[in-house]
Amino acid sequence: MRLNKKILSFILFALLLIGLAACQTNTQPTTITNSSVTTNQISTLQTTESTDFTNTTESVIVYTGLELLSNTKKFYRLNEEFDLSTLEIVVHLSDETTMAVNNEGVSIRNFNSSSSGKRTLFIIFDKFLIETDIYILEDYAFEISMEYYQEAINLRGDTLKVTLNNILNDGFINLLYGDARYILPESDRDPNNFDNIMLVYLGISVISTWDSGLTWNREHVWPQSRLGVYVGYGDLDFPSKATDLHNLKPADPDENAVRSNDYFDNFKSNDTYEPRDEVKGDIARIIFYMATMYFDLTLNDDATTNSSYKTMGNLSVLLEWNEIDPVDDFERNRNEVIYSYQKNRNPFIDYPEFANLIWGDLT
Repeated sequence: MRLNKKILSFILFALLLIGLAACQTNTQPTTITNSSVTTNQISTLQTTESTDFTNTTESVIVYTGLELLSNTKKFYRLNEEFDLSTLEIVVHLSDETTMAVNNEGVSIRNFNSSSSGKRTLFIIFDKFLIETDIYILEDYAFEISMEYYQEAINLRGDTLKVTLNNILNDGFINLLYGDARYILPESDRDPNNFDNIMLVYLGISVISTWDSGLTWNREHVWPQSRLGVYVGYGDLDFPSKATDLHNLKPADPDENAVRSNDYFDNFKSNDTYEPRDEVKGDIARIIFYMATMYFDLTLNDDATTNSSYKTMGNLSVLLEWNEIDPVDDFERNRNEVIYSYQKNRNPFIDYPEFANLIWGDLT
């Protein structure tokens, strides 16, 4: 019995030694304190293989703006559809280059051709917006591309006449009668001989040097006696409708006297004068200018009208001449020269169509 107790004690002691040896071989901690992970803790999160990233920045090209290079169609008729192909648009990029825009990606706002008038269109591409103006024309109207006459678009009759009067008087410089002696040799010079001047009624070329009116004098196409004012000379010279350069033409003194203050017509009589065919349209457009520039001047078809009424004509004949003798380069050059001095233009040289829109219904 005593022997059995010794064997049992030996077995328990051996088991104890084996347990202590097992505890000493386990080196992993069993607890985490203060919620912090120790350096020898094995993570329970899934990780990926480490990659060596290079610290570089790629440039991304983006749109920075929109530009309308041209709009080749600014005038539309009533109920006409908008034509996107007339727009030339580019987009500006962040690398300072430009790129043409495919019009399929462009949208238009505020286009309505059901009524006439000016429209400001909004052109939209991506997040950008630009504007351009177009005009819807009345049936009787025509295209006017010169900025000088923009206010006259879609007008007719007295409204057109008043509008043109405002345009012509804006910035107008009324020169002296004496100034015409030196400006007419430039505005009416012979294109084949710059030392000469062309005489309006005879159509001949003479030396342009002023010789006190012996070779040529200053003809009032709208006669001076029908203006209600006369010119002064020398120190008595003063600006008036009688010194308007658009109404003054170089003429042969004798032929000027023959013309007198007659109306214009297709034949000569006691009351009418017929100029050569090559300048009939030129003369008509000068008369139209004067009747538009000065509201006290009127047009009619009665050649016997007393000059004190400040009238001229014959209106129906002048409208006909405006059609059969169209504007030529000589007239265009004259208009530019006078504009450079007087700062207003003859609108009937720039757009002969104005004449019928103002006076056509009257005849």
